[in-house]
Amino acid sequence: MQTLSYVAAFSFVSGLALLTLGVAFRSHGDGAEGIVASGFDLRQSPAALATVTPVGSQPSPLVPTPTTAAFGGAVGRIRAGSIGLDHPVEEIGITNNQLDTPKDAIGSVGWYYIYPKPGYGQNAVFAAHKNFDFHAGPFSKLDQFAPGDRITIAMSGGPTYTYEVIFYQRYPVDSIPMGELITAPQRPPGEEWITLITCGGRFEVTQSNGLGHYLERDVVIAKRTE
Repeated sequence: MQTLSYVAAFSFVSGLALLTLGVAFRSHGDGAEGIVASGFDLRQSPAALATVTPVGSQPSPLVPTPTTAAFGGAVGRIRAGSIGLDHPVEEIGITNNQLDTPKDAIGSVGWYYIYPKPGYGQNAVFAAHKNFDFHAGPFSKLDQFAPGDRITIAMSGGPTYTYEVIFYQRYPVDSIPMGELITAPQRPPGEEWITLITCGGRFEVTQSNGLGHYLERDVVIAKRTE
């Protein structure tokens, strides 16, 4: 995949749908034509998320909700060796009626504290830049995840949770089902997920200095295994 270096900064469009039906988001940045990671079926609809099985593998057993008390401290760091992801996690929420983006555009991944926290048996939502100011962002290789790749979330001064990638999809910006991706109604009972979101796909230049916007959004979902 070839990547063009332009400024990237995505933000979410706010409104009443923010806490109900979900939100859409836009970006300015570099873009690339991408080939999806091997083993994912991009024809799957959100309703099929609960039954996604990587090609050439058997379904994993359902992981029960941990019986130990969930850790109440901060989310510390996110790592995924398969794509070179190793960044601190920054709590982000709503600013000026918009879902915020990480203050450290290159150095950190944002976790939306207005949604569930890792370790609580639900769906934690993370977002980060694909690139920013001619530098690769934390989620620059999000579309290179393969089925079964491991992602770990280390809590500050607490446990580390391990997740296995089960789903990747690239959505057109005008039809990404943000409400379902956030609330995860397809998540099986007793299964914990994390959802990672960034810009991706085709890039359309709209300004003479090379700035523009992505036409798609990349989404990765992983379920907790440890």
